[in-house]
Formats: sequence, structure tokens, C-alpha cells
Amino acid sequence: MASLREWMDKTDIDIFEAARAFGVSIHAVRKWLRGERIPRTAMQSKIRKITKGQVDGSDWLPKG
Repeated sequence: MASLREWMDKTDIDIFEAARAFGVSIHAVRKWLRGERIPRTAMQSKIRKITKGQVDGSDWLPKG
């Protein structure tokens, strides 16, 4: 599985396109990428669906 950043890099999708695809602001995507926020459960499911399972959200789980 890939992190959101890895998926964006691999698919050549920028923050604006990602925000549009997920239906959120660029600020939300930026915070997810920086680790400042975690997408809500429903949004994690949407991200998983849009990325065809490539981003499973495991990188948002607490490390430890």
C-alpha cells in the first residue's frame, strides 16, 4: 500500500487535483499530507475507493 503522498507522486496528481477528486479543500489535503489532521472515517473510505485501494489509510494510524 502507498501513502497518500506516494500515490499522488506515482499518479502525477497535484494537491489541487487531489482536493477536487476527494471533494475537499486544498487546505484539508495539505494538512493530511503534513500529518496535522487525519481524514474522517468516511473520507478515508472515499480515498480508498478513489485510489482503488492503493491508499488504505494505514499511514494515518498512530505509530508505536
